[in-house]
Amino acid sequence: MAQPPTIEPRDVAVADLVSLDGKVALVTGAAQGFGLACARRLAASGASVVLADVREDRLAIAAASLRERGAEVDTAVADVSVEEGARLLVDTAVDRFGRLDILVNNAGVFSNYLLEHLEPSEFQRILAVNVGGTFLCTKAAAAQMREQGSGGSIVNISSIDAIRPSGQGLSHYGTSKHAIWGFTKSMALELGPAGIRVNALAPGPSLTEGAVEFVQAGAPAGIDVEAQWASYEARIPLRRLCDPDEVGRVCLFLASNLASCVNGAQIVVDGGLLWA
Repeated sequence: MAQPPTIEPRDVAVADLVSLDGKVALVTGAAQGFGLACARRLAASGASVVLADVREDRLAIAAASLRERGAEVDTAVADVSVEEGARLLVDTAVDRFGRLDILVNNAGVFSNYLLEHLEPSEFQRILAVNVGGTFLCTKAAAAQMREQGSGGSIVNISSIDAIRPSGQGLSHYGTSKHAIWGFTKSMALELGPAGIRVNALAPGPSLTEGAVEFVQAGAPAGIDVEAQWASYEARIPLRRLCDPDEVGRVCLFLASNLASCVNGAQIVVDGGLLWA
């Protein structure tokens, strides 16, 4: 069995600890929002990055924006909820850059339905992408990381809904995020001996492109989604929503050697909303 990588000496500069030079990252759901923010920070620290999404047009725009910053990136269009899609993403990283060191499981979907309006098909759709995608991509990436024998870092984007519901009509979404947190802890235990760290990052409300579309679309019945989101800012102790780049910064921390002994943790990035 491969030995886990040794820690950096204590006199290593912070800049070297955060450097991802020579590393290859795969970020799912990277066309916008948290995924793009994570990819941007990983690339800025030296990683080569594969951006993955199902929206080819937005993915091309995201990749172009990173290349303008001098980043080395490639793209892959695939559905993470099917095994062939997850394998394609890992194969793309290996074929293009020769290895895979970092996986960010960010791809996710959400909707808002009170229980009486929540159809089983919608419940299963949310779980298939959010939980199934995280499982399938982790399985494919972990196999590659084990083969390389030099460890790795997996960051699962969960949500504060993995800890406490943030509003009504999100039972299916909250269930998926609880499952991601549970899966994170199990994988930290299972993959740790191979030097693969697995952690979760739980953002609070943020006006990403997806969130804006969600609010503008409104809920099918029974919930004032606009009022629900409008209430968050006053409830957050910092009195503001989370910026996607703030999630990207924490992702970089978890992916880098700054977090070399952080395994099985969940970092909340919500301005204190959970405790308000």
